[in-house]
Amino acid sequence: MKKIIFLLTLLSVFFGYAQPTTDPTTPPVRDAGDVISIFSGEYSNVNVTNFDPNWSQSGHNQVNSAFDTGSGNLVLAYPNFNYQGTEFVAQNASSMEFLHVDIWTTADPGATTIQISPINDGGVGEVLVTINHTAGVWTSVDIPKSSFTGMTWNNVIQMKFAANGPGSTVPIDLYVDNMYFWKTAVDPAKVATLSDLKVDGETINSFGSGTTDYTYEVPTGTVTVPQITSVTTTNANATTVITQASGIPGDATVEVTSQDMTTTETYTVSIVESGPATAAPNPPARNASDVISIFSDAYSNISVDTFDTNWCSGTTENVMVGGNETKKVSNLGCEGIEFLTGRFDPTATGMQNFHMDFYTENADLVGKVFNLKISNWDNTGGETNALEFPINTGTIPAIVSGSWVSIDVPLSAFSNNDGQNPQRVNDFVQFIITSNLGTVYYDNLYFYKGTPLSTEDFELESYRAFPNPTTDAWTIKTKNSTISTINIFNILGKQVLSLSPNSKEVQIDASRLKAGVYFAQIETLGNKQRMKLVKN
Repeated sequence: MKKIIFLLTLLSVFFGYAQPTTDPTTPPVRDAGDVISIFSGEYSNVNVTNFDPNWSQSGHNQVNSAFDTGSGNLVLAYPNFNYQGTEFVAQNASSMEFLHVDIWTTADPGATTIQISPINDGGVGEVLVTINHTAGVWTSVDIPKSSFTGMTWNNVIQMKFAANGPGSTVPIDLYVDNMYFWKTAVDPAKVATLSDLKVDGETINSFGSGTTDYTYEVPTGTVTVPQITSVTTTNANATTVITQASGIPGDATVEVTSQDMTTTETYTVSIVESGPATAAPNPPARNASDVISIFSDAYSNISVDTFDTNWCSGTTENVMVGGNETKKVSNLGCEGIEFLTGRFDPTATGMQNFHMDFYTENADLVGKVFNLKISNWDNTGGETNALEFPINTGTIPAIVSGSWVSIDVPLSAFSNNDGQNPQRVNDFVQFIITSNLGTVYYDNLYFYKGTPLSTEDFELESYRAFPNPTTDAWTIKTKNSTISTINIFNILGKQVLSLSPNSKEVQIDASRLKAGVYFAQIETLGNKQRMKLVKN
């Protein structure tokens, strides 16, 4: 009996620390256009930015991206891991058909589940697929892309392995090689695809040979129709016919015919207007000492390190709206602004209030949020606490589709996420947006001294509504400008009334509206403002 126990102990130690001493089967030779290799000695690999991202996993800081099996072949070693990721420069895998990977582990297949998922920037996120493995030998799998249900493939940025399901605390040792996407080679004479498609001189965003439908956004009010300026066929002997869009909105097409004329493929570029037609409201004139601006053409801005942090999924770019520079954030998610070199103490400078204008075209506002966070570092090297301000369809202000929303609140309206009272607001370093709106535009992000515009008193600059609350009608007056348009929205963002009074005083019939909170979008020449209205 003692010998048996001793033998089992030796086997346990052996398998617990066993490592591969052989190599997986060498992948076949493939044309460069038929493979996207993340990690393999047989192909040219994409640019991997991080083999060991910190996702709070058990094996963090232990990954060996150059483990030698003894033959000189290098593999990825994941010791003591419950999940692990690889981050790389975004790849369009739309035209690929399979994901290949080789894995080696001593983990018991009857007690251990090993899964893999590509992760696309945009779309459903991760979709874990199980790899049925054999302990102590290399297991080679080719997983059809269709196995990853609902996955999008135009912007793949990560690969994830997981052991024993979500939240597992049972780590294993895993070795990985030959991680790549591939597709079946075809006769070049039958290929009717493009390897490049340029609109107005630039390759269209997220282009991939296997993607045939694209949306090309232009600012609202654009008159000049974008043109397909050049295309490149995958096979140089294929032919193309380009048909330009006749207007905006409109579709431009490229019909590709293969060299042997047996195959045709049509690429479509749908040109659509996107974004606000007018710029955000102009901020009032203020003394330089009364404002700290992060982004606004109206004031001098602090030094900002980045408006597009790499630790958030959002992508920020500059666009022009009505001749005014505006930030456009796509793929929210979240997006961060970091200003380490411009960090400031709002208390020492007397800044009491926060302002920001934002805009979304998202028409479905049910369940949508636009949450703000100001990261306070307390003169250290990282966040110590943060101020948070949530916005949704039921808050003041509320999210409204198709109109600029002005946030103008005292800093005291933000909650302190560490629960301390009073707030710690001595060292602002980052500003973060979290939202499920998809695409958002913003402008005029700043802090200032003085009294904020009062939403509680139902006044916005020179506009006034009375009686408010009302039982039957509101009167809205302006001191200076003529009101051209008033649109009334309920708290779900649905428009319920629209008027074009062209007057300085307007009466709004509320008798047919249900009791509740409404928001008026008031437009004068070159300016838009919002105010809250209450119907009893």
